Amino acid sequence: MFEFYTNKFIDFTVSNDKTVNEAIKTAIGNNDSFVDLRLYLLNDILVLIEKAILNKLSSDIQFQKNYWTWGFVTVYYSNFYLAQILNRLSDRFFVYVDDNFNKSIQFDSTSNLYDLTLQKDGNSSHEREFKILQKNYERIKPWKVNNVASFNEIATAVKINLPATNLFKYTIDNEIKESKIRNEINYQLKHYREINLEHRYLTKYKQWHDDIIQNNKNSSHYPDYFQLLIINEKRFLFLSMLLDEIKSINPAFNIKMQRLSQKINQKYDTTFHNVNPNTKALIGEILK
Repeated sequence: MFEFYTNKFIDFTVSNDKTVNEAIKTAIGNNDSFVDLRLYLLNDILVLIEKAILNKLSSDIQFQKNYWTWGFVTVYYSNFYLAQILNRLSDRFFVYVDDNFNKSIQFDSTSNLYDLTLQKDGNSSHEREFKILQKNYERIKPWKVNNVASFNEIATAVKINLPATNLFKYTIDNEIKESKIRNEINYQLKHYREINLEHRYLTKYKQWHDDIIQNNKNSSHYPDYFQLLIINEKRFLFLSMLLDEIKSINPAFNIKMQRLSQKINQKYDTTFHNVNPNTKALIGEILK
């Protein structure tokens, strides 16, 4: 279904553990003008998947202990890493090596290579990642009219109740300003007050959380920070569809994903043994 995003990964390698940042940094040190990112990009994907999963698991434990504020910030970072993965699977993404190499990288479908010669991007904010995510995946939006079967298949996979008016809102669009929500949580003084949070508010928070995580209720009436939870689930499920296609055409990447799955399962036996079963099932969609 997503061949125009995933087919290019058929010959990408995961034979070493070096990331794109490390490869570019080494090339700069050696005065090399060319870096074949096809050797390293899937390694980035694997690292970011692990980061997204561990932040998701950490937030689950925090919510169980009523650490709601930091739990939402942790979910935000899981969402951010998921956005970075999706951008790397598409044609354009950002790389920050240092202040001298802070650029967007563009895939050239004609040469089947990545262009590292684009102008320096002085903006290192998280917001740029969500903006380019929207642009990278805008080609699938016409499916809502022109390819209804594929559109409905995605909507069903990410558990958006049809008619799927919120499919893009909770996966790839920049409609919900995630960085803005994170900043408000971190810097406005009305948050981080769990010590004084009355029982009636804790009950309401738990109910909203369970509505989203267990009962698949998606409502714009939840407070903004609860929208981060909805985005997290839908973005995980959307990403799993693309990863399934890459695993089917790249056996080496599939093996690396299986090894990651084993590592995460070990964490369930130790650090995250009390994780919510719905959270565990969600992560299982990525690692299956």
